[in-house]
Amino acid sequence: MRPKTELLPQAWPGEQVLSVPVPRDYVAEPVVAPDETTHGPHRIISLAPSMTEIVCALGMRDRLIGRTQYCQHPPDVQSVPQVGALMDTHYTKIKSLLPDLVLTTTDSGPVTDNLRKLGLPCETVPHDSLDEVYIAIEKVGRLCGRPQTAQMLIDAIRADMDSLHVFACSRGMPQRRVLVALGELPVPPRAIFVAGPDSFLDAMVRFAGHQNAASDVLKVSYGEIPLEKLRAVDPEVILQFSLDPQSPVNWAELYQSWSQVGSLRAIDHQQVRVVGGVEWLSAGPRIAICLHRFITVLSEFR
Repeated sequence: MRPKTELLPQAWPGEQVLSVPVPRDYVAEPVVAPDETTHGPHRIISLAPSMTEIVCALGMRDRLIGRTQYCQHPPDVQSVPQVGALMDTHYTKIKSLLPDLVLTTTDSGPVTDNLRKLGLPCETVPHDSLDEVYIAIEKVGRLCGRPQTAQMLIDAIRADMDSLHVFACSRGMPQRRVLVALGELPVPPRAIFVAGPDSFLDAMVRFAGHQNAASDVLKVSYGEIPLEKLRAVDPEVILQFSLDPQSPVNWAELYQSWSQVGSLRAIDHQQVRVVGGVEWLSAGPRIAICLHRFITVLSEFR
């Protein structure tokens, strides 16, 4: 389960394609311990993209009977019935599917409470920090009777992350102050939600060899930075996630609009970049691929 070496298939606007080791997509290509292939519950409902990807990475895609509308990977999971998400959970539908296990995240309190009131077998799993990705895989693997498979997956992801980190550091790139916006920069400008310390996106920046600029003003994993504080933070690079990857960003409009905020190095030097779509905001078994994207995009800033 070593990373494949190949070119990134395509570049986003403004970035250069590099020969960076591309980790295996364990969600689409799971490796299951031979003596665990028949283990685990047969009817699983996942109420978060990260949980869906973990279930698939443990080789249990065929056991999924329900998902949220935000669960899009692997592609064939879209044939699984939707049961709503945090704000629009379809409890009647979930109950009618007779699940053996319903997986929710630790921040889904009301949903989890309601599921348990219905007598449904529900388990919560963390999903915010890099360490919690490994904790989540271990817990789901244990719940599904696949502890060996889960440990193999954890070991492989850790190896991929370490390999990419070594690669990033070996290039001698200058450390940049990077701000990670949770979505697209709004036009006209207003306060933005960003990744703070201890979030998995913070780990992506650090593993790529850079500094999370939000650490100066945030003490939580995710938070809002008003425009006046953003001027004080003054990031060198801003990374954003596109709501619609198929729709090109109007860079001229973005830079012109944000130039009215005041002097920001990322705006003045036109150093705002797209990492990918919002599906990459979920911390699951594809975190090493996410790191690969960060390294590739940030490699432009020599």
